[in-house]
Amino acid sequence: MDSSPLLTQLKEAYKVSDKDCVALIQLFEKVEVKKNQHLYRSGEISRHVYFVEKGCLRQYYINNNGEERTIYFKMENGWCSELVSFLDNKPTELCVQALEDSTLQRINQKNWVYAVTNIRSFTMGFIRAQQDTNLMLKKRLAEATVETPEEKYLRFIKEEPLLMQRIPLYHIAAYLAMTPETLSRIRKKVSER
Repeated sequence: MDSSPLLTQLKEAYKVSDKDCVALIQLFEKVEVKKNQHLYRSGEISRHVYFVEKGCLRQYYINNNGEERTIYFKMENGWCSELVSFLDNKPTELCVQALEDSTLQRINQKNWVYAVTNIRSFTMGFIRAQQDTNLMLKKRLAEATVETPEEKYLRFIKEEPLLMQRIPLYHIAAYLAMTPETLSRIRKKVSER
């Protein structure tokens, strides 16, 4: 069986057996996405769950003032989904965009339901991945209510040093809920210390 980032993730993180990996890999489809291409936008139905083999995605929404607010970034070996839309066939308020040319593995709803119904290790691994994402979002929400903009920036560069090198600053500003100008001032202040 060929090795791939998805296969490695399934075996190592999800503890899927070789036999189940053979069945699972067949349920996914490889797609190449160009930089700035959207996988879905607000008002559309999310039709796939994505695994990032190479590249970087961002999930975001547009607030009432027309400003983009990034929820998270997913790089190599990360999963990206909007499960409410995906499972309930309802339009999402979120958008997912490739920030780099990206190679993804995607699974459609029919295949995903088959996988979570029939391959227990995949189900448990996916549940753990969703729990990790939920914990990250809760932690980030809690921190956002008490941290100053400078503290948000310092935490980000400590926790996500690779993203600083790969993502435009205006996307990082949207993730940190500040303007690009504020982020620029903070970066200058921090670098002068």
